[in-house]
Amino acid sequence: MGDSLLMFLAAVAFGAYVQAVTGFALGIFVLGAVVLLDISSIAITATALNFMTLATGSVVVLPRLRSVHWRLVMMTLVGLMPMMVVGVLALNYLSAHSQLMLRLLLGLLVMAGGFVLVWRPRPREKLSGRTSFISMGAVGGVLGGLFSVPAPPLVYQLYRQPLSVLTVRATLIALFSALGIGRLVVVGLEGDISEQVLQISAFSIPVVLVAAWLGNRFPPRISDTTMRRSVFALLMVAGGFITFTSMTGLAGVGVSGTSRTGEIQVARPTVSPVGL
Repeated sequence: MGDSLLMFLAAVAFGAYVQAVTGFALGIFVLGAVVLLDISSIAITATALNFMTLATGSVVVLPRLRSVHWRLVMMTLVGLMPMMVVGVLALNYLSAHSQLMLRLLLGLLVMAGGFVLVWRPRPREKLSGRTSFISMGAVGGVLGGLFSVPAPPLVYQLYRQPLSVLTVRATLIALFSALGIGRLVVVGLEGDISEQVLQISAFSIPVVLVAAWLGNRFPPRISDTTMRRSVFALLMVAGGFITFTSMTGLAGVGVSGTSRTGEIQVARPTVSPVGL
């Protein structure tokens, strides 16, 4: 099945483990690996991620349902779900018209995820208001629709609340799971749950389940700060490389890739399922 599949599954395993420990990171690592290894499209992988997220939720959230702050989940979903649809539509447009712009946005998102991992906000004295959760949910919804990665704004919002770390992590993964269900419904209605998506999911879900269980059962013995800084460094390198190559590609298109109508012509690489 090739080395590319093994490297992809290694990224899936690492991302699922980190997500079980910190509350997020699976989607960022998986999408970063897909772009760096050039083994599938962002759109296909984003949908497969929804299945992986549900697998993570079954391991992390189901045993800890009492730890989830359900009122915050409901308030956030008010903004998240409608804007998720907007994100899916934006993904469809960019996939068809500008793969390089899509990669650039992903590179910036990967770096944002790294910053969120090491950023330590000062907790508020009381919970933020409903408008704050709806607004952050809306921003997360757009990112969730585009990449199945709503983490940065949601992590920012929840980690600054006066809540225990266990509650924050369980609530985050509950939100990601809800987004995954909603996004699969939208993508399914569009007929975009392809055979490639199912193949990637079939390979990835067992890896996610095992890695998430290990993250729950055997958290790293290194300090939380050391782990976050290490992951931050990885994401900065990966996100910086994706961003740099995308900007270079866009600059090249701007110089020589305009059509007679003045529209940017972007080459669309042939994509295949991960190493299959």
